Amino acid sequence: MEQMVYIVSVVFTCLALLIIPVIIVTRRLSVRLSFKNILRFIKLVASQLDDEEENNEKSGTIGEEDKRRRLPKHVAIILDGNRRWAEKRGLGTSEGHQAGARRLIENAKDCFAMGINTVSLFAFSTENWARPEDEVNGLMALFEKHLRSEMAFFRSDKIKISVIGNRTKISQSLLGLITEAEEATKNYEEKHLIIAIDYSGRFDILQACKSLAEKAKNGLIQVEDIDEDVMEKELMTNCSEFPNPDLLIRTSGEQRISNFFLWQSAYTELYFPNVLWPDFGESEYLEALTCDEGTYVAGEEGTPKGLLRELMPRHVAVIMDGNRRWAERAGLLTSQGHEAGAKRLIEFSELCFKLGIETVSAFAFSTENWGRHKIEVKCLMSLFQRYLKSKIQFFQSEEIRVSVIGNLEKIPESLLGTIKETEQATKRYKKKHLILAIDYSGRSDILHACKSIVKKSQQGLIRGEDVDETLFERELLTKCTEFPSPDLLIRTSGEQRISNFLLWQLAYTELFFSPVLWPDFDKDRVIEALVSYQRRERRFGCRI
Repeated sequence: MEQMVYIVSVVFTCLALLIIPVIIVTRRLSVRLSFKNILRFIKLVASQLDDEEENNEKSGTIGEEDKRRRLPKHVAIILDGNRRWAEKRGLGTSEGHQAGARRLIENAKDCFAMGINTVSLFAFSTENWARPEDEVNGLMALFEKHLRSEMAFFRSDKIKISVIGNRTKISQSLLGLITEAEEATKNYEEKHLIIAIDYSGRFDILQACKSLAEKAKNGLIQVEDIDEDVMEKELMTNCSEFPNPDLLIRTSGEQRISNFFLWQSAYTELYFPNVLWPDFGESEYLEALTCDEGTYVAGEEGTPKGLLRELMPRHVAVIMDGNRRWAERAGLLTSQGHEAGAKRLIEFSELCFKLGIETVSAFAFSTENWGRHKIEVKCLMSLFQRYLKSKIQFFQSEEIRVSVIGNLEKIPESLLGTIKETEQATKRYKKKHLILAIDYSGRSDILHACKSIVKKSQQGLIRGEDVDETLFERELLTKCTEFPSPDLLIRTSGEQRISNFLLWQLAYTELFFSPVLWPDFDKDRVIEALVSYQRRERRFGCRI
């Protein structure tokens, strides 16, 4: 009997040690106490403990895969769905925005309580000026109201406030409040709330480029000194210790980043819940932080076959992920996985062109891939050369133009020769265009364009005020195509990030993430992605 009492007391003690911290945390975060949330909390804590143990064993830089399971330092949020939330309740648009503003403050508090250092909110995009005047005025008044009413809270809770964006169209009264909030909170360090108003990721890059051009003109920097670190110091997120978000959440089910942090989102994990922003609270953050691979893909009901020719994307980009995992599961060599992936790319491109898609861009080899095992890299270079050489006649017979973009400085001479031969043999074709990105980096592409503009500015060939999106795009590597910005980006294998692919170009691209490994991404999967694309409403940041 005594032994039974002892066992029962031990069990209850363990349960108490587990549940009491959960109750404290859920109350602090205003999260309802439920079995589901208890499991999420345990999963989050276990993940953090695993990371701490791994970090004690490892030294050096943390890789992308290791970062994925860590509590983020910086969470960025695109607040989408206020209008639809109001419409569903028979309310006015202004009431939807008011509900969204309340949720904004509540959720920022939740994030900071979880230990997240920086929260960035996409509150008003540059494109939003095109919305109805009464809606814009209402939003500006709402920003003023909440900045004024929350000032005491920001101070008491030691939250640093930064507002990033253009500011030239902002009213003087709102500008005064922004200056007051930033000045009053500038010395706080542990919690940082960044609010993006009249912000555009492309504008951010352009203003950084202009600043560098001016500094080069004045002899403050040399063109060859412009690298990623120099660029980041010129971006508006230089106000943060953690300028690049670990996690970007976009509510309402839309799957695009809508010209928000382009440079900054190179390696950011992306999360697209179907919840409208005013309803995104309580357990939704725990779900975002603890979701398993693939659970946050906004998938389609079944795989419908109906496609409309007139709604077909003109440019589809693909990140071909999963060749190695496919080979491992099949008990094959890594080289055989890449071979299967190369075969799938040809089939994928053929299908796209038959469906009327004019440009296909494939991320074949990233700049970061040079860090892979030398044997695998050598195998890939050999595979590129063999496939390009063997397919020249096919490209010509199908009238497919082939372009290769990337740095190419480290590419073997034999492969470079084959690339030039293929490009020369297919350069006159116009209706079908296959772009292969080899040794490509989205950030390097932006830096290359920026350096070119800075040089031309030094030489007096362009003026600072001439630097706009059109001029910048002419300097990017995708200037080789009539359609430089993809309408749809597909990434296979369940990973949900852009991984430093076409950063500038993906400002308004629809994103489709599939759990299927690339060699298995067959015709049915392609149609599923295209149907998903055709069902979406593309607004390019504007209300229509």
